[in-house]
Amino acid sequence: MSWNIFGHDGAVNYLKRQCEPGNTRHAYLITGPEGVGRLTLAKAFVKALNCQNPPAKHDFCNTCPACRQIDAEAWPDLTILRPIENARDIKIDQVRQMQQSLALAPYQSQWRVVIIPDFQNATVAASNALLKSLEEPPARAIIILTADARENLLETIASRCGILRLRPMSVDATAEVLQNKLDLEEDKAKVIAHLAGGRVGTAIQFAQNQELFEDYHDILAQLHDALPETKRARLQYAEDVSKRKGNQRENISALLSVWLTFWRDVMIAHSRADLPIVNLAQIDTIKTIASQLSLPQIEAILNAHEKGLEQIDANVNSRLVLENTLLNIPRMKV
Repeated sequence: MSWNIFGHDGAVNYLKRQCEPGNTRHAYLITGPEGVGRLTLAKAFVKALNCQNPPAKHDFCNTCPACRQIDAEAWPDLTILRPIENARDIKIDQVRQMQQSLALAPYQSQWRVVIIPDFQNATVAASNALLKSLEEPPARAIIILTADARENLLETIASRCGILRLRPMSVDATAEVLQNKLDLEEDKAKVIAHLAGGRVGTAIQFAQNQELFEDYHDILAQLHDALPETKRARLQYAEDVSKRKGNQRENISALLSVWLTFWRDVMIAHSRADLPIVNLAQIDTIKTIASQLSLPQIEAILNAHEKGLEQIDANVNSRLVLENTLLNIPRMKV
């Protein structure tokens, strides 16, 4: 598979053409859902531009010092701009500092590259500051933005970028990748492909990290335990979750994200839609829950989870968000 990127042949071919002298743009925007491979594709492009021992034109070896350093984010001409510790947003000061370094000549290669993942999380001030670099780009600089959707960025920024839209693969195609790339058994590959919703990066993480796989199922089990409980018990559960180790916002966001996959499965089961179920191991429970709820009730539960995730992103108190979400779920038999 070209560049070892799966399911995005069109994007790979486009970037290979961009490697030709005179074709390279100063800015690119790679969009798609989390886990679909946005950052992997961005790094692959940088490797193709800098590989010291390419096996073919506009390809990369993945073994030379340049390729290894780019993978490790240690290449002197590559900067990955992420939020500072304990922050979610890219700040204006970070963009201004990046602009100063971007104006310098590259150390070892033709281009100095900055990758800014999840730029939808940048502040408005940071976005406006970046606009200057896109309007008047340094001669030997490339900026690569990734985001969940073009619509979540300022149009003045998106319109100045070469845009690549990445979409999840089919569940069957994702399972085939896992079988061929990681030598997984067919049944396990299908389960993981369903859980990942066709996002190959997420699927590979599940396949290579058994603890992550177990955590996912533990989060689903917590939801199942909460469904038959009283409101008081659910509030106590929310309090217990808020006291767990780690970042409270991230912990609760992870809960709601996993639960959302369950309720989408309930919606599919209730409506008998011809769509793949994500949580195949819970299919009996999904059908039992679907039989106890009306379509408007399921829609209300889904909306509560989606709104909860939006509120957490907006820094609303995450414990209150979890409490409100739980209280929007009717008490049910499991």
